[in-house]
Amino acid sequence: MSDELAILAGLYDVQPEYVDASGTLRRASPDVLRAVLGALGAPVTDLGGAIREERLRRHSQVLEPVVAVPAVGAQTAEVALARNVHPRDCWLTLEAEDGTARRVRLMPLIHRPLRTSSVEGRTVDRYEAQLSSPLDMLGPGYYRLGLEGPGIDATSLVVVGPRCPLPPRGWGAFLPVHAMRTSSDWGVGNYTALGETSRWVESLGGQLAGTLPLYPAFLEDPVEISPYLPVTRLGWNELYVDPTALPELEASSEARELLSTGAFTRAVAAARRSALVDYPAAMALVRRVLEPLARTAFSARSARRGELEAFARARPDLVAYARFRAGEPVEPFAGAAARAGSATAGGAPRAALPESDLARTHLYAQWAAEQQLAAAGANLFLDLPVGVHPDGFDTRVEPDAYAHGIEVGAPPDLYHANGQRWSFRPLHPRGLRAQQYRHVISLLRHAMRHARTLRLDHVMSLYRLYWVPSGAEATDGVYVGYRDDELRAIVALEAQRHGTAIVGEDLGTVPDEVRDGMGADRMLRSWVLQFEVTADAPLPEPPELSMASIGTHDLPRFASFWEAPGRARWRRALGGDPRRGLRACLDHLAASPARLVLVDVEDLWLERWPHNRPGTGPEAGNWQHRAARTLGDIFGDDEVRAALVRIDALRRDEEV
Repeated sequence: MSDELAILAGLYDVQPEYVDASGTLRRASPDVLRAVLGALGAPVTDLGGAIREERLRRHSQVLEPVVAVPAVGAQTAEVALARNVHPRDCWLTLEAEDGTARRVRLMPLIHRPLRTSSVEGRTVDRYEAQLSSPLDMLGPGYYRLGLEGPGIDATSLVVVGPRCPLPPRGWGAFLPVHAMRTSSDWGVGNYTALGETSRWVESLGGQLAGTLPLYPAFLEDPVEISPYLPVTRLGWNELYVDPTALPELEASSEARELLSTGAFTRAVAAARRSALVDYPAAMALVRRVLEPLARTAFSARSARRGELEAFARARPDLVAYARFRAGEPVEPFAGAAARAGSATAGGAPRAALPESDLARTHLYAQWAAEQQLAAAGANLFLDLPVGVHPDGFDTRVEPDAYAHGIEVGAPPDLYHANGQRWSFRPLHPRGLRAQQYRHVISLLRHAMRHARTLRLDHVMSLYRLYWVPSGAEATDGVYVGYRDDELRAIVALEAQRHGTAIVGEDLGTVPDEVRDGMGADRMLRSWVLQFEVTADAPLPEPPELSMASIGTHDLPRFASFWEAPGRARWRRALGGDPRRGLRACLDHLAASPARLVLVDVEDLWLERWPHNRPGTGPEAGNWQHRAARTLGDIFGDDEVRAALVRIDALRRDEEV
C-alpha cells in the first residue's frame, strides 16, 4: 500500500488494518481501499490531488455540519475564520426548535484561540466559541447554529445530548409476532395477538413484551422474509394488520362477503394448520381484505376519512412509501422537499393522497398498522435492524444517506471463518453529516414511537462498520468509522424524549470503546448466558447495566444448548435434568443485578426449533417457525405461569 493511499484512508476514517478474533493482523489490499474510498466520495484516480482537496476542505470549513455537545459540561463549537476575517466582524445565531433565537457578535463568545494553520496558501485562525454560560446551559435538543461575516454564511446542527433513560429493574417475555398462534389466526400472528401477549405479560408483573423487528418486507416478488432486511425502517409490517379488528369492516359489505366465502375460509384454515409461516400466502390473504377496506376508508362517506387524511399529512414519508410499493415513481426526499418549499423533520415533502387503488391500500395498511400497534400496549420491546433492503424504499428516497457499491458484513471470527456478507448497504457517514442526520432521526423517532425499550441491532455501527466492496470476498473488507459522538447524542436525545430505554446488541468481538461509551450513555448491554457459561462458572453473573437472557433469536434454544456435547460438567452442576437446569438459569438471571431479564416463552416448554440458523438459507425454515401452542394455551398453562410469577418475585427481591 502506497503512503498516499494510507494518508487518504486516514483522512476518510478508513482503517487499512485490524486485528481479527483470532488475534491475526489483517491488512486491506490497495484495490479494496480504493473501492471503499471511492464509495465515500474520494477521487481515487489522483491520490495526491484527493489528499490536497480533502485537507483544503477540512481546513476551510467554517463550521462542522454537526456539533455534539454534552448536556452538562463545556458547550462549545470550533469556528475557522480566514486570516482576513476578524471575529469582531462576525455574528453568531443560535436558534432553538421552538423558533426562539439569539443573535450576538462572535467576539465576546470566543473562549480561546486554538491554532493558526495554512494549507495551499490559505491561512485560517481557529477559535473555540462558547454556546452557553455555566448559568444558562443549553438544554437537551437540536439547535441551528449560524455564523455570518464578510463572505461567510455557514450553518451547523448542534445536538445537546443527555444520557439514555434507565428502565426500572424488571423482566420481559419474548415471542416473535410471526410465531404467535391463536384460534383465529390466518397462518401468522398479528398486532392484536401482540396486544394480548403484552397485556398477559403485564398481568404477571412483567414490563416488556419483546419481539423481532416489525418492519415491512418484500413478500411478493422478490420475496425476502428476514426481519433484518426490511423494505423500510420508516413504516410497519402490513402483514401483521388484523383486518377483522378494523372499523371499516362493518361498513364494507364487500370485505364481509369475502370473509364468508368457502374458498377464503378454507385457505385461512389451511394456513392456520401450517407449522411454518407461508409469507406470500399469508400476505395475499390479508391484502385481499385490506383492499375493500381501503376503498371504504377513502370513500366520501367514510366516517374516518378525515382521520386518514390527517395521518397522511403528518406522515408524507408513508404516502411516498405507499406510492413506492405500488410501483409509482418517488423522488428523493431532499430534492422533493426543496421543490415543495417545506419539509417535515424527516425530509419528506408534503404530499397529496395517492390516487391508485394499490397505493391507497398500502397507505391504509400503514395507518391501520400504526393504530393497532399503538393499541398493543405501552410495554413493547422492539428491535431496530442495522440495515435495510438494498432495493427498498429508504435507499430510493435517501440515496445520499447510503453508500453505493458496498455491502456491510463482518470479518472472520470463531464462528464464521470466511467472514460474513449481510446483503445491505451501509449508511454513508459523510452523507449523513451533510444532511445533518435527517434520516437517522426519522427512523429513530419512528421506532421509539411505540417502544418502551428499543434494541439497537449491531450497536457497534454507531462507531464503525465493516465494508465489503461489491465483488470482493467477505474476508477482504475494511472498517469505516462514523462520528459516534454525534450518533450517540442523537440516540440519547430521542430516547429521552420518547422515554425509551436503549439496549445495544454488543455480542461478538466488540472494542472496549464501544462498551465504555454504552456505559457512559446508560445504554444497556446485551448479556447472553450461552456465551458466558463454562464448566467452572456454570452460572456467571451479568452486569447491572445489561439485559440478560439465556439465548437470542440467532442461537440454539435452551433445550438444544443443554444437550450439546462437551457440557456434561455444566449439566451436572445444574442438576442434570433440562427442566431443573432451565429453572436454575432463569432463577439466577432473575436474582442477578441485570437491569432487565428477557425470557424466551418457548424455552419454558423446552422448544428445540430455532428462529434462525445463521449461515443457512430458506431450506432451514428461518423466520418461519410458528409456536407449538396457541396464545390461549400459553396463557392458561400453569407451569408457564408459575415460572414467570417466580421470575417476577425474584426480580422484586421477594421470597419464592
